[in-house]
Amino acid sequence: MTTTRRIVPGDREAVRSMIEGTKVFQPHEVDVAMELVDAALDRPEEDDYHPYVLVEEDGTVVSYACFGKTPMTAATWDLYWLATRTDRMGTGYGREIVRYVKDEVRRRGGRLLVIETSSKESYGGTRTFYEKIGCTLAAQIKDFYDRGDDKLVYLIRLE
Repeated sequence: MTTTRRIVPGDREAVRSMIEGTKVFQPHEVDVAMELVDAALDRPEEDDYHPYVLVEEDGTVVSYACFGKTPMTAATWDLYWLATRTDRMGTGYGREIVRYVKDEVRRRGGRLLVIETSSKESYGGTRTFYEKIGCTLAAQIKDFYDRGDDKLVYLIRLE
């Protein structure tokens, strides 16, 4: 049995290790992810970022998602971070936490979830996952992150 809950301070290193363990993110990207974790842990009363972890029955944090409402929109939300332990990929944990995020965003009045990612080959598994769970590729911005590294924008409609 798994549980999904808001992140607590004791989860911080497990989340860092999970994100680093994917071998997809650059060190500066890991730092940004951890800034969002720290912001949520330091100021839990603020409602900007919603970091949640999926915990397996044995107490192991197996998946992580951070999402938040997009400023200046009526009902659009961003999925900022999504990661699953590499030794648990392909076992349904990613789908499970995305399902939780979708339900939570709907509960909060959201109708659209936006996910941005890279076109780099190292993100191929990520893109395949998004397509398998029903995300629609809505935009591609050439050379956004760097030459040859496009920004891909996926959408999940929640209505």
